[in-house]
Amino acid sequence: MKKTWMVFALLLALTAPTAAQDDPVRIIFMHHSTGQGLIEQGGVRPAFAELGYEFWDHGYNGDGLADPSGNYLGVNWDVPGDNTDQDGWREIFNQTVTDPPDNTFSHMLEFDVIIFKSCFPTSDIQSDEQFEAYRSYFLDMRDVMDQHPDKLFIPFTTPPLDPTSTSPEAAARARQWAEYLTSPEYLEGHPNIVVFDFFNLLADEDGYLRAEYRPGGGDSHPNELANQTIGPIFVEFVDQAIRQFVPGEPSLPEDESQDKVDSGEGESSEARNNLPKDFESGDASADWWIYINEEGSELTCANAQPGYESDVALQIDFKIVAGGSAGCGTDLITDESWADAEGITFFWRSDQPDITLNIYLGVLDPAQTTADTVGATPFETQRQTEGEEWTQVTIYWDDLYKPDWVGNEGVDEFDPSQVVWVGFDVGNWETAVEGTIWIDDIALLVGQ
Repeated sequence: MKKTWMVFALLLALTAPTAAQDDPVRIIFMHHSTGQGLIEQGGVRPAFAELGYEFWDHGYNGDGLADPSGNYLGVNWDVPGDNTDQDGWREIFNQTVTDPPDNTFSHMLEFDVIIFKSCFPTSDIQSDEQFEAYRSYFLDMRDVMDQHPDKLFIPFTTPPLDPTSTSPEAAARARQWAEYLTSPEYLEGHPNIVVFDFFNLLADEDGYLRAEYRPGGGDSHPNELANQTIGPIFVEFVDQAIRQFVPGEPSLPEDESQDKVDSGEGESSEARNNLPKDFESGDASADWWIYINEEGSELTCANAQPGYESDVALQIDFKIVAGGSAGCGTDLITDESWADAEGITFFWRSDQPDITLNIYLGVLDPAQTTADTVGATPFETQRQTEGEEWTQVTIYWDDLYKPDWVGNEGVDEFDPSQVVWVGFDVGNWETAVEGTIWIDDIALLVGQ
């Protein structure tokens, strides 16, 4: 299992467009080559159109602006120096806003949703000083984004590099940069900012562009398979962010925002789905991340009706090829109650018996200085589905073990107080499997 995750810090949401609306939500995507590949090979433009959005994009100045039909209009916004590296974005975000617009940032502000990214060379972070410069740039930009609470801003994390184009140390810093941008430290209290974690969708466990996503010859541009895989994920992420964004909601003062992060209170706690979880509120397709470990496999994770003694449950639909696996999970915030509990419990049913479900809990190393949920060690156990009737599953902490495929990485002992995510995984290494599983009322198991 590989845990590919996206942080949906969804303190957000514009109302999604409908046929009854006169003015659809207008999206601008500012990008260079990797973004162009995502659009052209990932089906991004028609997918946004099908959802009713007006999707525009702007690449290099030489390409300029393209309309929702993909027609280049022969105009550009004079991106300074064609620079969309981190320092280039800071320069753009500090441009004076003019009406009518006569610079890059002023043009961007004509849109409801502003998506922007840097290309893969910026993942070659050569020093801690360069990392801190990136942090400074994005904090400056965050101050500017706070001044436009009616706009939804979606920066990308940087795409990873082919291993021939970087070093292990730089790749580790690139992953750290992705972790920072998607962390509550950066996002909490800034409800008009969400981050699409392009890096972790593309990167292998060492922080390099995954082997199956490399075009060859040392080229770091994600290949067609990568774009076909990530394009739909990107569209769904943006759609969910738009649906939950509340335009004009002010940012929290910095001290109040940090107090909420430190205490685990506020909307971030809800967004990260602390147990118990009954699915009566929230949207599983936004709150739960999905990973697929073999081409040809499919899995979706969404709310469905009815639940166990409730209106809503989590529905996992899957079609897994032989040798593949896939799953979905959600990030958690733990507290003292986890250490006091005996395990977790949930109710489930399925469209057929005898499907193996792997249940994972990710455990953070307490020595880590950042909440790196990607680096958390998975501990697992398995259960077999029983059929169409709701039944209860009980998992004691002692049932969980560190799987052999993890090797010597991570922590060796399960510590419930350090759990940072829960995941459900299906797949059989000998035969294909498909079906549907419903899960509801996930809760801590507390002794009497």
